[in-house]
Amino acid sequence: MLYLIYKDILKGWDGREYSEPSVAPLEKRLLGISTKSHAWSNWAGNQVADPAQIFTPKNVNDLIAIVAQAKAANKKVRAAATGHSWSSTSVVNQDGYLVNVKSMNKIYQPVQGADGTWTVEVETGVTLQELDDILRKHNPPLAVSSNIVIESVRYGGVMSMGCHGAATNARTMPDLVTQVKIVDSNGTLNTFTKDKDPVEFSAATVNLGLLGIIYSYTMEVEPMFNLKMTDTHSLVDDIFSDPKVGGPKLKSMVLNNDQTQIFYWPFNTPLLGASNDHLWVKQWQRTNLTATDNLLKDGLQDVFETLETSLGSNAYSFMALNPASTPFIVPILYQAVSRDTSVVLHAPNAIHYRAGIEKMPCLDVEMIFKVDSNFENVVKAWRYVIDEIYNYAKVDKYPINLTMEMRFIKASSMLMSPAYDEDPEAIYCTIEVLSAVNTKDFSDFSIKMAQYWMDNFQAKPHWAKMWEHVPGIVPYLRQKAGARYDKFEAVRQKYDPNGMFMTGTFAGVLGH
Repeated sequence: MLYLIYKDILKGWDGREYSEPSVAPLEKRLLGISTKSHAWSNWAGNQVADPAQIFTPKNVNDLIAIVAQAKAANKKVRAAATGHSWSSTSVVNQDGYLVNVKSMNKIYQPVQGADGTWTVEVETGVTLQELDDILRKHNPPLAVSSNIVIESVRYGGVMSMGCHGAATNARTMPDLVTQVKIVDSNGTLNTFTKDKDPVEFSAATVNLGLLGIIYSYTMEVEPMFNLKMTDTHSLVDDIFSDPKVGGPKLKSMVLNNDQTQIFYWPFNTPLLGASNDHLWVKQWQRTNLTATDNLLKDGLQDVFETLETSLGSNAYSFMALNPASTPFIVPILYQAVSRDTSVVLHAPNAIHYRAGIEKMPCLDVEMIFKVDSNFENVVKAWRYVIDEIYNYAKVDKYPINLTMEMRFIKASSMLMSPAYDEDPEAIYCTIEVLSAVNTKDFSDFSIKMAQYWMDNFQAKPHWAKMWEHVPGIVPYLRQKAGARYDKFEAVRQKYDPNGMFMTGTFAGVLGH
């Protein structure tokens, strides 16, 4: 049935018929991105590496031994896990070693403090799903307050790169951390806590892999809670037309929700223009209502969503290679998600609301900026992208074929977080544009969007997404946040004075 839908999609846009899309393994679908095979490639296929050696440690003693060998051989060291970052953070070649931490997946027993707060320590290779499964079975059941949608990524990458969910008051995920353990360039296992040294703790939490190889993170969790998840689809112009009108509407929505996420698929009303396009608005609110989770139903839904995403990936790959098909195919794909619904779920099920995302490799540029008092700058930032999408279409260019989205979080206290702010009540908007791998003109379009957000809203990049291709971004970051980065650099120098873990990109950001 799903194949017939996609067959009709591919047949209709130009009158030709195409063969059934294959559901090849991800690694096969990524062939052709580079001119030769490589020892390591990230999930999206836009980063490759040929390290002198790849290690797969199983415990902290292995990490210490790897550092000792690297020191003796004068090698660089970088770490990777799922490879879900788009930036070059894990790239190291013949001058270095790559440490894949996927086998370091021990979860320690959750601990309740004297104040009633629960914490849990996880090794750096623990996936989000692995921790969720353990916390569900705990007595009492526990949950992470905020999280990202995809469950297959690992906590070392999520925390060290400053990733975030959509829970405004929970801030970024690293702001849930209470302790970090890192093996430094001397092979010493260091433990960082806020009580011991708040500046070093801040640097160690969002450390970008620059202080050493991360062994574990300890984070706050809480008793399992329920979320009422509501999906609605309203006109773009209801919010993103006049900033004076739409800003206060958006502000009210965000402040009255536990979590808010907004999506926009371009051209989702065929040939009717941006004014008739719709948004997908997801809102989560904590509730005492009974969750309607059904394990059998959820399992079947996960299977269906994974298959649907796998097949959808082929449609997006087709659009990447045939850009003119975009305004014809996207509206049909959008119909698959454009259902108004309201359901009460246990927190992990509500937060990880879509299965199989890892089956759809894509390109992603995300920037983060401080929201003004009436959210008017958010409306302007969003509307500019929509208008440019349609301006590009006028000259037969379709750089966005997936979606753009935004989320909202409160300020982070972590030095290297793009949402860092000394005002803990400041709210930040995260805005990103996504397209299928190999989409023509995506690089040009994403650069233009990033520069607009930087020039007008002092936006900073999400370190894990694509940003290094933006011209002048390193000098820009030094100008906007150099003093803060210098505080981080002082800590980094203490634990890696000879730059064993340094990369070229981050060297520039840190003023080298």
